[in-house]
Amino acid sequence: MLPEVSSDPHASAAPRGPARGIRCGERGCLRDARRFRRDGRGSSRRAFTLIEVLIVVVILSIVAALAVPRVISAMTDSRLEAAQARGRQLLTLVVRYNQFFPATAIPVVDGPIAPAELGKLVTVGYCVADDLINPVDAAKGWSFAGPNLVPTP
Repeated sequence: MLPEVSSDPHASAAPRGPARGIRCGERGCLRDARRFRRDGRGSSRRAFTLIEVLIVVVILSIVAALAVPRVISAMTDSRLEAAQARGRQLLTLVVRYNQFFPATAIPVVDGPIAPAELGKLVTVGYCVADDLINPVDAAKGWSFAGPNLVPTP
């Protein structure tokens, strides 16, 4: 027996794949294959195009370019404020030290303070060595500027 020959161009004697042998207009036609998932259910979602993805990337990069400098300047400002607060605390400790130990008082004059002078605060237990580190620049120390103790510029 010979196999039947169909006059339908979409029908085939040996079906290959899920869409072979299905007439157009029926579910599973090659033209409609993009609309259906492998499980046969229709999908109303569509994928993003390359242009849409690029536009989102450009918008996010612009937002990042605007936000990053503000974050960095806020971090710098917070370091300066932390240094000023630490300077006020150290100044209080220096005044206290000078009241209780006048013979070895730490000189309170404008200009940089020697690390050995501030080391006296650690020796008597007023603070720990980490408290004497300049939060703005650890390689630099502290200076008296008028009535304030400030990080050495």
